[in-house]
Amino acid sequence: MHPSRLRGHTLTEVLIAVAILAILAGLAFAPASDMLDRLRSDQLRLQLHGAMNLARSTALDRRQAVVACPSDDGRTCGDDWGRGWLLLPERWRGAEVSAPEPLAARVLESHYSLSAFATHGRPQIVFRANGRSAGSNTRIVICQHGQMRAEVVVSNTGRVRSLRSTGQAPC
Repeated sequence: MHPSRLRGHTLTEVLIAVAILAILAGLAFAPASDMLDRLRSDQLRLQLHGAMNLARSTALDRRQAVVACPSDDGRTCGDDWGRGWLLLPERWRGAEVSAPEPLAARVLESHYSLSAFATHGRPQIVFRANGRSAGSNTRIVICQHGQMRAEVVVSNTGRVRSLRSTGQAPC
């Protein structure tokens, strides 16, 4: 009786299978990466939309003007809405010192590829006691990898809406 010969795969067969799997994984990575980028920008868009609605409802509830400004530390106003924001009573607007007690603050751990900036040189958005936004319409543009992905629009009536970008436009 002969011992049965073990059946298995040769090293060459295993290497070919691993190479094929690596190629397929590489082909699947690009669409998955783009999908993750889209999800990150949508998440930021929805968070900013919610923050603007919170600022407006806080102004209506307190019957006093509320300032929404970008913040990366939760204490002082900055310039990138993609890092977080503050809601402050209007009396602190434009002050160099940080507000002792913000009405609300949110610091985001957003992805390095995301940034969000207000257009028309309006670093802060003010909601009056009647819920209207002071000044003209404001857009916060969300950029990712140098491309515009979405925007949050605050009209002078105080209405907040957000839109996904349908085309490829540079920021």
